[in-house]
Amino acid sequence: MEKMSVGKRIYKHRENLNPTLVERFREYPSANVSDCMERLYSMNAYIKPYGKQKKIIGQALTVKASIADNMLFHQALLMANPGDVIVVEAGRDMNHSICGDIMYSIAKSKDIAGFVVDGCIRDVDYLLREDFPVFAAGVTGRGPYKNGPGEVNVDISCGGQVVHPGDIILGDEDGIVVIPPLEAEDILLKVEALITNENKSMDMIEKGEWEKGTLAKNIKQHLEDNGYQFID
Repeated sequence: MEKMSVGKRIYKHRENLNPTLVERFREYPSANVSDCMERLYSMNAYIKPYGKQKKIIGQALTVKASIADNMLFHQALLMANPGDVIVVEAGRDMNHSICGDIMYSIAKSKDIAGFVVDGCIRDVDYLLREDFPVFAAGVTGRGPYKNGPGEVNVDISCGGQVVHPGDIILGDEDGIVVIPPLEAEDILLKVEALITNENKSMDMIEKGEWEKGTLAKNIKQHLEDNGYQFID
């Protein structure tokens, strides 16, 4: 068996889910999905959307990049399938951007679902004009190098979360959540139940009956159980 060179590995294959399963998450807010995974699978708040399109959904094609380098990012663009989200571990470098309008245009032409970059981007004016979602840690006009090393389709860290190739990436104005494929069906059931309960709560609020609801009762019971006193 040929010895692998750590830092220079490009895995061509990744588990592909039924696109219908992935697409079912599109209608749900990332915050609700996060709640249904015990709030443990959301990226840190510094990963933010840039441009006019703030919804992103698709399977992760991962890149482990060298600081200030986008050679393997370009390789990922060559490999990506329609609907993929390219997720890049770039060391949260705030001094060099690793993608811009040329790469956005290539991605759009291939129907790639968007980018998530733990580092900087540039050419935000393009994103303000075009319908292509990009989430990143920041913006700088200083461009990248193209030397490597780096890896594609390996486990990475992005925004404080481990991202495996093939994970479902869901993002909106509330941030990014990383969904394990094996739990996707169960998570969808939980989200649907949560949304139903939230709709009931909103209905009670509109009717002026919130205090009669389960949440209000649970708050009072919790406080009483933990020794709080209600003093007139």
